[in-house]
Amino acid sequence: MYMKRPTIILLAVLLFAACQEENLLPRFEIDKPAITIGAEGGTEYLQVTSPTEWVAMSTEPWVSISPANGIGDTKCSISIDSTLVDGARTATLYFRSVGEGDLKVSVNQLGFGKQIILEDSVLTIASSTNSLAERYFEANVTANVPFSVKVEYEESPLIEWITPSKIDLELDRGSRPRTTTVRFDWKINTQFEERVARIHFVPLDEADELDNPAVLTLTQEAAPTITDDRAGDSLALITIIDRLQLLSPWEVSENMQYWPNITLWEATDEEIVSGEIPREAVGRVRSANIMMCYTKESIPQEIRYLKYIETLNIYSNVNTMLLSIELGNEVCELEYLKHLQLGAFGLVSLPDDFVKLGDKLETLDLNSNNFNEIPAVLTKENFPRLKSLNILACRRWSVYDLSKGHSYEEGIGLHFNANEDDALRRLLLWDTLEELRLSNNYIEGQIPDFKAGDEGVELWTAADVAGNDTLKNLIGRPKIMPNMKRLTLNLNFFTGNLPEWVLYHPNLLDWYPESLIYMQKEDGIDSNGKIVKFDNEPTDYEYYYNFFPGYREKYEIKEEFED
Repeated sequence: MYMKRPTIILLAVLLFAACQEENLLPRFEIDKPAITIGAEGGTEYLQVTSPTEWVAMSTEPWVSISPANGIGDTKCSISIDSTLVDGARTATLYFRSVGEGDLKVSVNQLGFGKQIILEDSVLTIASSTNSLAERYFEANVTANVPFSVKVEYEESPLIEWITPSKIDLELDRGSRPRTTTVRFDWKINTQFEERVARIHFVPLDEADELDNPAVLTLTQEAAPTITDDRAGDSLALITIIDRLQLLSPWEVSENMQYWPNITLWEATDEEIVSGEIPREAVGRVRSANIMMCYTKESIPQEIRYLKYIETLNIYSNVNTMLLSIELGNEVCELEYLKHLQLGAFGLVSLPDDFVKLGDKLETLDLNSNNFNEIPAVLTKENFPRLKSLNILACRRWSVYDLSKGHSYEEGIGLHFNANEDDALRRLLLWDTLEELRLSNNYIEGQIPDFKAGDEGVELWTAADVAGNDTLKNLIGRPKIMPNMKRLTLNLNFFTGNLPEWVLYHPNLLDWYPESLIYMQKEDGIDSNGKIVKFDNEPTDYEYYYNFFPGYREKYEIKEEFED
């Protein structure tokens, strides 16, 4: 027994047609969800669409519906009586269709008095969302007077976490009320307690007195507890970037491994395999690169929850030169941190606890901050593993003539005299450093010179240059910064002579000295009124090649000409 193929095709066509016909049937719907009208009352119209019979009713006698039942498309007139009271009143119209759910329409009638009516007077929102685009709520407001919004926060210190949108209310028919929607954007709650705000809707004209105040009480849920796991890292990062108010917010709706500028520890990483980093770090944050923020505070406290972070870069804060931020202790708790950049952030000091990072930190970049002095905590003894230190461009203001003084209350930036302050001398004796960048500051005086025996200064020995005849002339000279691969001192206010340890340093030509050592601030004048420049700047490197004969072939540019 079987069915012929033409019969099967016919049944399929009929079934498809039936489905199409079902999809074309009208749905049960009403063209507007609410009616707003003034004290004088009147008639409004609703369009009802229903595939089956429907019936309507009103919860209040002052609203009538005609017709109150029907089938198919029907235009209903809604008659609303005038009111004799000052206050507002509301009614609800219910429409019920056979086989369909109920639909309702709210009717809002204002009295003769000045009215601002809120659909909801109490709201609760979440502490956070995965997407910035979802961090808002809307308030439906009916009013017969122009109004503004004022937000009253309960918590102290004051944190402004609600931003209202522009109010679009057009009262085009005198005192006849209109309903509008006001959008409010909100920020993540990073605290472990809920917070409350009261949003007041007030008439623009102070002479307009409301019959009843219009206040929306908004409660934001507390932030969830940050746990010691991958989920905790994710929440900590979301909180950090929100509090830093990034100018280009991250999209964090995806899995954390796909977030921009974030890397996670993997089981195959050398540090995990060797046991230097515990295996439970797999899947946790290894590095974070956070750019372009807008804050007047230190790094958010949630940074301490990134337990296994190895590299942290936070760079570029708005109006950096106007800020005087003291770095908090939270970053000092990062046990595995090796590379730290806090650049152009507005820092003026480091905490004493910063020394806790000394056992691990290998690179430290503090460029373009507002330090008035080199932080005292930065010493060879405190940071024995540090290889790179960057403190360039710490200029709060541009000053060319230091002899005229300045009237900037917070100072001009990193300014001291190396002849009187031993901060630079201390850095130059840091013999394990491989990079030191001090360009574009206000350091004046002479670059320190050293003698054997001074502050533990040692001499180059035959053992130091064993097997390298090029360096044999160094024997017996002070050994200053022997591992320094990159030194920058340009665009400061140095004067006097260049010391011999600079002129005869074995890595001098790798430092590009013409631009990164010798060249000081153009047209700069130091505090004594002297034009800044070195008195013994070399005109060529013949002296250097005579001292290091093996370097001539390495560095000298040879020009070949063809006949």
